[in-house]
Amino acid sequence: MQVRGSVDVVTSAEIRGWAYAPGQRTPVAVQAVLHHEILGEAVADALRPDLAAAGLGDGRCGYTIRLYRQIDPLYLPFLAVKLDGGDAELPRANASGFGEYFTALHRAHPATGRTRSVLGGLWTDRVDAPALLRGKLNVGQVAEEATAPLTRLIHEGIAILDLRGAPAPGFWNGTMAERVGAILEDGALLSVLRAVLEDHPLIVRSETMAADATDLTQPSSDNPSPSPAECVAVVVPLGDGVVIELVRDSHKLPEFTPAGHSRWAKGAAPAALEMAAQHGTIDQVPLELGSFAVVGAGALYRLRRGVDSDALQMLCLPARLMPVGLVTDESREAVAYRNGARALIALIN
Repeated sequence: MQVRGSVDVVTSAEIRGWAYAPGQRTPVAVQAVLHHEILGEAVADALRPDLAAAGLGDGRCGYTIRLYRQIDPLYLPFLAVKLDGGDAELPRANASGFGEYFTALHRAHPATGRTRSVLGGLWTDRVDAPALLRGKLNVGQVAEEATAPLTRLIHEGIAILDLRGAPAPGFWNGTMAERVGAILEDGALLSVLRAVLEDHPLIVRSETMAADATDLTQPSSDNPSPSPAECVAVVVPLGDGVVIELVRDSHKLPEFTPAGHSRWAKGAAPAALEMAAQHGTIDQVPLELGSFAVVGAGALYRLRRGVDSDALQMLCLPARLMPVGLVTDESREAVAYRNGARALIALIN
């Protein structure tokens, strides 16, 4: 017997869907099964005008299985609807089963760790990042000196630190590759980046700001790799008067698309900025010469600078993504530094 059908809705109390057997005079009987236990039965004879319009007989092939007992939502993905007397299962109409599972899991256990983006991301973006930081500190994976900036990055989406060796003013006359290499040699920056990325840093984009930024952006929006949530931005002031304007708590709402863009940054940026300004949720974060900022992937920000100041912006990914970056643009060539840091030279020359 050939049977067509689907499972459309699954709740703790009932399951709804349809089942149709072409050429069979009697309606199809179905059962709800969990771990070989029959939890409910029904006959697929309810009128479904949408199925009649689709040419499935007279449309009387819908079913509602009322479960004999309430089911813990955590088990909903594992409920199966089988044909009565057989092992054939009706497919779910969509892939919502495990979405239902995680929704129920997070409702029952709010502290359960998860990333804020369905596309994954860095451990500092997880909802249980403070607990992860404590664990990393206890096992020596994170240095004591990096604890304070990492805590701020987790809670505020930005961390400010002092470079151990502030470059002399004349240093910035060198090439962009020389600037990036010298910055990556600084132990303060390198230790924080390694802790955040759980890898050596890979610089895939570096530029000196030519003017004040007018639009809000996110590091994820500028990430050229298919892993938008797995990056941070590094901002190094080249003079006094550099200020980062940061939308408060925006790093907690990345909502990335597969292209790495966020609806908070793309298209709606002017409206988002106006709303943030009206509600006083834009923080002014000054950067002094000899310091640097690490900005989380989902944080909405823009740069302001003084009359005689400038800033270097670098987009940083884990070095494990370097093969992906090279495939994206075959014209790029990787440079490896003695400390393990890497850079793609086509983007920094």
